[in-house]
Amino acid sequence: MTYLEPMTSALNLDSEAATIFIVDDDPYVRESLKDVLTFNGYACLEAGDGKQAAQMIAEQNLDLVLLDLRLPRLDGMEVLKRSLKLKPTLPIIMISGQATIQLAVEATKLGAYDFIEKPLEAERILLTIRNALEKSRLQQQRDRLLDEARENFKIIFRHPTMQKVVAKMQQAAKVDSTVLITGESGTGKDLVARGIHYASPRSVHPFVPVNCSAIPETLIESELFGHQKGAFTGATAPRKGKFLLANRGTLFLDEIGDMNLLMQAKILRAVEEKKIDPLGAAKPLPVDVRIICATHQNLQQLVEQQKFREDLYYRINVIQIHLPPLRERLDDLQPLAEYFLARICQKEGLPMKRFGPEVWPYLRSHHWPGNIRELRNVVERAAVLTMKTQIDLATLSEALETPMARLFGANQGKTLREARQEFERKFIQQALVAHKGKILETARAIGIQRSHLWKKLKQLGIYPRE
Repeated sequence: MTYLEPMTSALNLDSEAATIFIVDDDPYVRESLKDVLTFNGYACLEAGDGKQAAQMIAEQNLDLVLLDLRLPRLDGMEVLKRSLKLKPTLPIIMISGQATIQLAVEATKLGAYDFIEKPLEAERILLTIRNALEKSRLQQQRDRLLDEARENFKIIFRHPTMQKVVAKMQQAAKVDSTVLITGESGTGKDLVARGIHYASPRSVHPFVPVNCSAIPETLIESELFGHQKGAFTGATAPRKGKFLLANRGTLFLDEIGDMNLLMQAKILRAVEEKKIDPLGAAKPLPVDVRIICATHQNLQQLVEQQKFREDLYYRINVIQIHLPPLRERLDDLQPLAEYFLARICQKEGLPMKRFGPEVWPYLRSHHWPGNIRELRNVVERAAVLTMKTQIDLATLSEALETPMARLFGANQGKTLREARQEFERKFIQQALVAHKGKILETARAIGIQRSHLWKKLKQLGIYPRE
């Protein structure tokens, strides 16, 4: 007979009324365990044989099982197998007075959280239960967060081209090969990268995005690889770079085409050798990251112009995924707009709204220079602009900021030069809104140099807020 003295709350356990299922053929063991556990705030259920235990595990909502190895009608190992087949995340702690190392190893391989030998000690039992419940809680929290992430970054589509994109994403998620995502600004390259990550075995580890075009050349090496204290003026403390922050997860190098040749060589070495050299470090550090890259540029063309390393191009282009612009996949416009509208209303606490049937030809006729990012911006603006439950053509016209009748009416009596200037002002303002005031992205979207755009903004009296 094994008897456990009830402990006080010396372990400061927060049991949160967790339900623990005690399975043992010895009624004295069950009673002893129940005394200790109820004293420490747990709710308890009991069973004296394996068949009854398997049935209760299948039917009851349990937080943890204490399972004896030797049971009548169905032994503990068989109960363990059946239980974890039904409920893979249920923590099960095996207990036995006739344990061997072989049995303990076998139980652990089958999925038991731990294996405790009799005679049982109250302190060890309580500590093991606390650790098992905490691990289970964290796993459930992680699963919830992953489900939310997958919902936030799911791909909405109807067009057959996007079906091929999703199929490639699914293939990419199964392997660790590098991925190159290409497409215009606003087509959803970040979304695809996150989608691959959250569908992969690395999903429980960090996804770390880096916008290569937004980091000054003087800082990018430290940003990516980190530095030691005193590595350069101002380095008053050591700092982890993005590679280390993404360890065991995914590093997303967005706009890699904007990276200079020297950094390209260092990225190539990190990808090939799986090691990085933090600034000021005495030796390289090993890293385990999955690399996903993206660009709006034609990297093959940059290779020919000797602006991008050919060896790095082939190294990152193992799996290539090209995202077509929204104007080439207009079948996706309606499901995307409806999805954005539902999410925005939910997020902002607005009453649920819908689009009037007359809006779809109007939306399909728009060029969408900012692609999906612009569409989401327009939908959000329309949702906020109207108090009605139906978004009509007038609301969308205002949200797009391109009502042609108003434009032509405003230009009556103006010279061609004045009318053209007015058109340019509205066109550039619309592009800036679509790209959230980002000058470089706006310039790329409308097909001019950044310096030319700055000049135009000054001429037209537009002062964007980045």
